Amino acid sequence: MAEQSGFNLQIQQLSPQTDAHRSLHARIIQIATEIWRTRLLLFTERGGAIPMPFLVVLVFWLTIIFVSFTLFAQPSPMVIGELIVFAVSATGAIYLILELSEPFGGLMQIPSQPLRNALMPLGE
Repeated sequence: MAEQSGFNLQIQQLSPQTDAHRSLHARIIQIATEIWRTRLLLFTERGGAIPMPFLVVLVFWLTIIFVSFTLFAQPSPMVIGELIVFAVSATGAIYLILELSEPFGGLMQIPSQPLRNALMPLGE
């Protein structure tokens, strides 16, 4: 948001001399405001950021890795314990990727009200 205010300050500091320059100045301010409003709306309203094919390939890849570990290791309590720790770690990493891809929903979320408050003056 600081970038927008700096940009608007630079535009507003221009001193148009003719009527054509004044109309262009007003239009530039309007377009800049619309661009920033659209950018904030896209940020707040975007859907799933992680594509489903990526997740399918990631899970398939991790499955192949864990299967290959069990092919070459003799089953023992130590090997089984390590596989469980690795599986929980991989599951936690995938969960965090999915959770952090949606910042306004889920278990760890940030409030969207400050962004919506910032959008209200731009809509006027």
